[in-house]
Amino acid sequence: MEQMDMLPYGRSQTMLLSATFPKEIQRLASNILSDYIFLAVERVGWSTDLIVQRVEYVSESDKRSHLVDLLMLREKLKLMNGKHSFTLVFVETKKGADYECWLYVNGFLATSIQEDGQEREMTLRSFKSGKTPILVVTDVAAKGLTIPHVAKW
Repeated sequence: MEQMDMLPYGRSQTMLLSATFPKEIQRLASNILSDYIFLAVERVGWSTDLIVQRVEYVSESDKRSHLVDLLMLREKLKLMNGKHSFTLVFVETKKGADYECWLYVNGFLATSIQEDGQEREMTLRSFKSGKTPILVVTDVAAKGLTIPHVAKW
């Protein structure tokens, strides 16, 4: 890194702020910043007891077919218990939100959040009403969402 027109060492403070902070960036920050501190405002990797979480290791090439299997299971459970179910599909990037189109082509009613403002509100209304019971979101887009029965800390 080049130092140009900066205060002398010890007389400045450098901060990196982000809604997402991948491990690679954390390592880079710890290498270039003196007295590096990582501070998470939210609890990292924590959830409510009302949500069942499960990790399934799936190869990259099998992810989409596995998602279809899980969504088909969700449909069967919905038919058995008569209750509506809502599904959030988290993707890493906005580009990953193309799952919405792919899901639709495969017979699933889905929507995604990619915009702020009025479009975002319309998308949320469609999801909450059950019109499109599958919502594809990035972690960043999910910040600030208020969805009944979905808690984010």
